[in-house]
Amino acid sequence: MAARFERSLVAGAPGLAALIAEIEAWLDAAGVPAAQVARMMIAFDEVLSNITKHGGGTLSVGIAIDDRRLTATIEDDGPPFDPLARGAPDTDLGIDDRAIGGLGIHLVRELMDDVAYVREQDRNRLIFSKTF
Repeated sequence: MAARFERSLVAGAPGLAALIAEIEAWLDAAGVPAAQVARMMIAFDEVLSNITKHGGGTLSVGIAIDDRRLTATIEDDGPPFDPLARGAPDTDLGIDDRAIGGLGIHLVRELMDDVAYVREQDRNRLIFSKTF
């Protein structure tokens, strides 16, 4: 039987730090190894922070763990935005020579096994998964 976590938050509202802490505690309680929790939390922090900063409306987080595989679905009803549409940043360039933005989703892609985006029913949906 899969373990599940579901929460919603009004984007921009206070509570993001508490939500991130709650996700981390839930992952720990679900038996995810600490090193994997740390990697997963980078992804959650990056995605949720960007939605609250740039999105709008309400965001929802759904996490399922089944057979040592985490699948996270993060949705918001803000303006359409596909974070995967942008190419990977050139990390060989110096910090002053790089384009602004894109590094966070690059980290998510590197840390997770799969990352996908879809726009359905006026909602942005980012799904990422990781086997641990």
